[in-house]
Amino acid sequence: MPTARRIATLALALLAAGSLAGHALAAPKAKRFGIEGRIVRFEKERDVLVVNVAKTKVSGGFGGGGVAGDPAPSSVKNGAELSFAVVPEGSVLKRTVVKSVKGGGLNDGTRESFLAALKAIPGDRNVVFSFEKNPKGQPEWLLKMIQIRMTQEELDARLAEISVEE
Repeated sequence: MPTARRIATLALALLAAGSLAGHALAAPKAKRFGIEGRIVRFEKERDVLVVNVAKTKVSGGFGGGGVAGDPAPSSVKNGAELSFAVVPEGSVLKRTVVKSVKGGGLNDGTRESFLAALKAIPGDRNVVFSFEKNPKGQPEWLLKMIQIRMTQEELDARLAEISVEE
């Protein structure tokens, strides 16, 4: 007759095996990439954002497999235009998010807020684009996030606003 200790050990072993099997069967997380660039245009009828690639690797605090993702695949070239499928509306888990260091997310899940957030993106400097392979095919890439960095002047103003001394 099994002892209580053997039953508990067997139960824990079965739980661990079930957990490991669940991880093995779970869909792999999509690989995320990051680039720096500038918006060329947004094609509303197709929900496609066209970007001019400035850097295929994100510099500073956004890159290196972190928030933005790994350096772009070798098929992505500096100076080239790159098309991204976007999801302009929906839950934060599915939609393309536009973020600013100044104020977090700029779009709240509606198509209108996404379009307004696109207008808020500065055209005079690079922003960070985080993307992955598009599971639907064309265009090849699905844009997950746009991150607007602060300039030194914006940082200084923000520090003054919150009364932090340098």
